[in-house]
Amino acid sequence: MNEQASAEALTAQHHAALKVRLLKGPVYRAKHRDLWDVLERDQALIRSYFDQIGLSLRLDDAEGYAFLQQREVDTEEEQTEIPSLITRRQLSFGQTLLLIFLRKRLAEHDSEESSPRLIVERQEIWQWLAPHFPDASNEVKQHKEFDALIKKITQMGFLNQLPNHKNDFEVQRILKAFVTAEQIVRYTELFDIHSKEETSDEQ
Repeated sequence: MNEQASAEALTAQHHAALKVRLLKGPVYRAKHRDLWDVLERDQALIRSYFDQIGLSLRLDDAEGYAFLQQREVDTEEEQTEIPSLITRRQLSFGQTLLLIFLRKRLAEHDSEESSPRLIVERQEIWQWLAPHFPDASNEVKQHKEFDALIKKITQMGFLNQLPNHKNDFEVQRILKAFVTAEQIVRYTELFDIHSKEETSDEQ
C-alpha cells in the first residue's frame, strides 16, 4: 500500500470513529481532542454525510461541543421516508426541573465568573429540588430519589461527575443549546406556581 492509500485509509478510520461517536452523543473539544481535530478539519464532509441521512450537525466552536439533531421535515411523505435516528426523550417533571435549574445556574455563572467551568455539589442540587417536592418524612429516601434524577441527567450528558469526587459535577455547556433563556423564564414561573400550589395544599 502506497503512502496516499495509507493516508486515505487512516482518514476513513478517523471519519468512521467520529461518526459513531456523534451518533452516540455529543463530541466535546476538551474530552475528545483527536475527534474534535478531525471534525474541524473535515467538517464539510462530515456535515454532508449526516445531511444525507436526515441529521443536522450542530457545532459551537466557542463553547467547544458538537452534536446531531434530527432534521425538521415539512411533509408527511418526508416524515415517512426519513427514519428517526435521534431518540426524542419525554422528560419527567423532576428531570425538567433539574435541567432548568442547571441552565439558570449556568447563566448566572457566565455573568459572574471568568472560568467557563461550572461545578455544582450534590447537596446543592438537593437544596434546589427540595422546595418543589412535598415535604418528605424520610429525608434519606428523598435524597435517593434526587440522586436518581442526577444520575439520569448525567446519563443524558448534561452533567459530568468529576473523577474521584463523587459529590461534585460539572455542568456541560451543551445544555445551553437545549434550554434557552426564554425557557428558563417560562419554566421558572411555572415551577414557582407549582411550588405555591403544593404549599397551599399542605395548609
